[in-house]
Formats: sequence, structure tokens, C-alpha cells
Amino acid sequence: LEPADSPSVTYSKRTVNIRTCQEAPFCGRLLERSRRHRQQRPDTLGSVEIPRSIQRIEPFPECALAILNRIPPRASDVEQLQGLLEEHPHVLHAVDKIAIASGKYDEGASLDSAAIIDRVGAAELIEIAITLLVRGYLHRALSVLEDRRYWRYTLACAVCCQEIAPPGGDTRLIAYVAGLLHDIGRLALIAAYPDKYANLLTLIDRMFRDNTGFDLLAREEMMFGMDHFATGSWLASTWGLPPWLCAVTGKFDEKASGEYRTLVVTIRSGTRLAHSLGFGYLEAAPRGDIEEIMSQIPETWARWKTLDYWKHGEEHLCGKIQSKQSLYALAEPEDE
Repeated sequence: LEPADSPSVTYSKRTVNIRTCQEAPFCGRLLERSRRHRQQRPDTLGSVEIPRSIQRIEPFPECALAILNRIPPRASDVEQLQGLLEEHPHVLHAVDKIAIASGKYDEGASLDSAAIIDRVGAAELIEIAITLLVRGYLHRALSVLEDRRYWRYTLACAVCCQEIAPPGGDTRLIAYVAGLLHDIGRLALIAAYPDKYANLLTLIDRMFRDNTGFDLLAREEMMFGMDHFATGSWLASTWGLPPWLCAVTGKFDEKASGEYRTLVVTIRSGTRLAHSLGFGYLEAAPRGDIEEIMSQIPETWARWKTLDYWKHGEEHLCGKIQSKQSLYALAEPEDE
């Protein structure tokens, strides 16, 4: 897929381009390592040959990879994050706009990476930057219709995963980013085979509405040579994603996830919750019971039941998702 021409977006007095940030230079060791990794892209997954259409998927932005490899952020990463933003001014401008819109940075303040990090915090800055970079990547990779449908779903997953993440440390940031990127395999299939996958979605919706059994993974493998789980695993390895992300981009398997078991449970529950709240990608698929989904994470369920929070839980989550979608709509490319 060839990147489309990149429009600029005007925010107040600042012009922001969120579609070309992957082209800006960056000379860090992490980036060089990820470049070498991609140059050695395997064309097989086990004994399965990767279809050429999938191999041609646009690489993930190098700026995003550099940021992902700084999660969870340490005190020593702050200076590197500052330098990364300064070397990618399009990202810095977009982060600045979102920080202002969310009330965490003052409009009219100088565009200064150190000041933004100081006011927003490293974790929040990473969340904003990764969200913007993923948003730009989706716009380049997908048609307008599928872009909006997939973005609505994956952003809802990120919010739900963050909300139900166990407390402590950087678990909320990790859960958010993992929820945002867990379904990259489906993204790749949609980008590589847009018409075929659109037809498949129509068939899936009809089968679900008719309450007819349907094996999505088998159908994907038959049509594309790989299902979206296998595609996600291959992409995660090819792009050089960090291990905690690789644990959630393939088929969820809590028993086989070792040190990432809690994260896998969180992402599985969060994505199911997003669907049950009405933000699913497979719109006609059966929706699980929200209380049953939440009970899979005892710490979260106990927190939600406190002070009758559950009575307002669905409304609270839907409001958070819609608020996040409205916030990042500010960064929509002009031609949408």
C-alpha cells in the first residue's frame, strides 16, 4: 500500500500533519534496531507462507515503535521522549492540540516538548502520541468507511481495557495501548483485501442475524491464506513490537501467556466489554453479559461494585468512549 498524499490539519493557530510523522528522521538505537528487524522480514509463519498482499502492508511508523519500546516509561526516558518529539514536529503539534483540548495544557503556551511532558506526564504523553500515530496509520491504510468503523471499535477497546485494568504502576497505560493494537491482524487483512473483507463482513452479519453457525477463522484462512490471529502474530514479530504487545496480537490464550496472563485476561475482557456496549466491529455478533465479563477480573469487579458504581457503569464507560472519540476527532485528516 502506498501512503496517500498527506494533508495538513489546522488547529487554532497551529497547523498539524498527522499523516507524515513516520517520515521524520530519528537516529536512536531503538529505531535502528527496529529498522534492521524489518529488513529481515520473514515470509513465513511456521510452515505457512505469508501472502504477498499481506507482506506489502505499510510498516508501522518508526516513531511509534520507538515510543512503544519506552513503555512503561522510566525517569531516564523523559529526556529521550523530549528529543523524540522535537525530531518529529508533526507528532509534537498534534500532541499539543490534544493536550490543550483535554484541558491539560494551556492554549497559547509555547510549543515546548519539555513543558508538555512536565504538565501532562510521560505516561499521558505516550498515550496521546500513540493514539495519534495509530489514527494516522489507519487513515493511510484503510478506506474512509472501514477506517471509521475500525477506529471506532479499536479506540473503544483501548478505553475499556484501560478502565478495567488492575490498579498500580503503569497497568492502565499498557492496557490502553494493548487494547488499541490488539487487532492489528484484522487491520492487515482489511487493508490487503478491502473488497473481499467487506464482502466477508456482510456475510458474517447475515449469518449472525440468522443465528447460523459461522467459523470466521476458517473462512479467513480459506479466503486469505491466514486468519487474523496468525496475521497479527506475524505482524507483531515483523514490526518488532515489544513482547507484552506480542502476547495480545495473536489468539488469546491465558494459560499459555505466562508473565502476561493478567494483561491477556484484561484485553480479552476489555474487548468483549466494548462489543457489549455497542462498539463492536462485528456489529451483529452476540453480545456477552457485562456483569459476567467484569467478573472475570475480580479486582475490577470489586471496585465497580463499591458505592453502587455499577449502577452507572455502562453509562460511565459509554461516555468515556464517546468523549475520547470526540477528542481525537480533532485530529481527523482534512479529506475525511
